Amino acid sequence: MTSQPDVEREPVPELLRGCWTRSWIRSSDGQIDDTTTVVWVQLRSRMADVRLRPEVQKLRGRGALSECSIEDLHLLAQSDSSSGYTTCTPIEQTAGGLTATAQWFTGEQGVAFQPVSSYPEPGLLSWGEDDVMIEQAPSGAYTEQWTRSPGSSHDLSHTRVEDGSEIFRSGPIAVRVRDRPVPVPKVAPLCDLIADLQGSNEEKRLAMIELVDCEFSVAEQSAAGPYLITASTLPWLVGDAVEMP
Repeated sequence: MTSQPDVEREPVPELLRGCWTRSWIRSSDGQIDDTTTVVWVQLRSRMADVRLRPEVQKLRGRGALSECSIEDLHLLAQSDSSSGYTTCTPIEQTAGGLTATAQWFTGEQGVAFQPVSSYPEPGLLSWGEDDVMIEQAPSGAYTEQWTRSPGSSHDLSHTRVEDGSEIFRSGPIAVRVRDRPVPVPKVAPLCDLIADLQGSNEEKRLAMIELVDCEFSVAEQSAAGPYLITASTLPWLVGDAVEMP
């Protein structure tokens, strides 16, 4: 994710729009991760991307950041989510199928849970089927497989709420984003910022709370109608309803 000024962008191809869930990622050393929750909502140009390790779910019973221990906060700091916008080349028909190249930017109005991106490269995209997409890094650092959620390529919207949060809606899936109230002191991974903290254990814990007080919540529309949170960087929010604009 690259920080760039937030400007009006050309819409991405329709084939890229919707809610994509990552099936797996394979790194260059052959290791495969198919347990991290990764949900990417792609609108006409705006996007929100949520990445949560499975261990975060064990903190659902905490209730609030104020109830978290230093160990809990270390775990929360391993999340990696962002919002901003996407640029994408026109889709081309090749012998292997449909291909395009995408790049993601936080922009001045985007939100980055991790101040430094773990995936700064463009993505080489390919489709064999409309709702299954492969993304590869040009360097070969990783390969990811994504599946688009049914019904998510229509009814796309982005709304800024009065409380400062944003809602990225993709059909039956939505992502609520709220930036941390206090900006990070410098551009560095959260683990490095935490390592730099000084003071007593309680002073460090309070400073860590400020660093991780950043919400990326995935909500899915239930059969009864409301959108209910299914995953979040603040895991005790799971099950709460998100009021849709």
